Amino acid sequence: MEDGTLARRVTFPALVLYGLGTTVGAGMYALLGEVAGRAGMLTPLAFVAAATLAGFTALSFAELSSRFPRSAGEAEYVRRAFGRPRLAQCIGLGVVVAGSVSAGAVSIGFAGYVAEIVAVPTWLAILLLLAVLGGVAAWGIRETFLAAGIITLIEVAGLLLVVWAARDALGGLPQRLDDFAWQPGAAQGIVGGATLAFFAFLGFEDMVNVAEEVVDVRRTLPRAIFWTLGLTTLLYAAVSLAAILAVPPDVLADSEAPLA
Repeated sequence: MEDGTLARRVTFPALVLYGLGTTVGAGMYALLGEVAGRAGMLTPLAFVAAATLAGFTALSFAELSSRFPRSAGEAEYVRRAFGRPRLAQCIGLGVVVAGSVSAGAVSIGFAGYVAEIVAVPTWLAILLLLAVLGGVAAWGIRETFLAAGIITLIEVAGLLLVVWAARDALGGLPQRLDDFAWQPGAAQGIVGGATLAFFAFLGFEDMVNVAEEVVDVRRTLPRAIFWTLGLTTLLYAAVSLAAILAVPPDVLADSEAPLA
């Protein structure tokens, strides 16, 4: 930081990795089972529907972040729109609450996968995760993005490993097309699944909150938002398709670590 301004060190590739990291983790590792329990064999369609809905949010954030590239994000947009600092503060507090709920969901999902590897109490795994990530965040933006990039690559590699492991099931897709036939109640299941899956696409708010640390922010940030949404949608569609072909949706729904 120099003269009260933040150092612009975040480049386009780093920002896309950061966006993927804030989006992908909770999406598949923690929510796939819940979505599959509602949408069944149409789970990939539920994720595509959620991506379409999230696209409107992405358009809004891309436009607003290019107009008002400030780290306050949503609170700044509301202040600019209505000129009411109190309202902006309420929005800012709402973002804090939403972030806390998101962190809780991701932490619980993390603890579920840790339990598959080693016998550790859920509360201890959550506390250790929050302590480590909190320490990295307090260290600095460059270190935070480096850690986020490494974790994102691990997350994505894990999801691609799932697709590879289910390659035989994917190869049998032409013979199982009847499993995807539209059944009574399918629309309700897709809507219910998409409502949950929408949570898996949230991450744009975290991206705009580092706007003052992004290089060429008015051009870089909107592009990174769209790249994040596109890559996330492709990854979610591929993994959800592989998962439901390899494991029955009801089994996925009953598991605390569905991809494991």
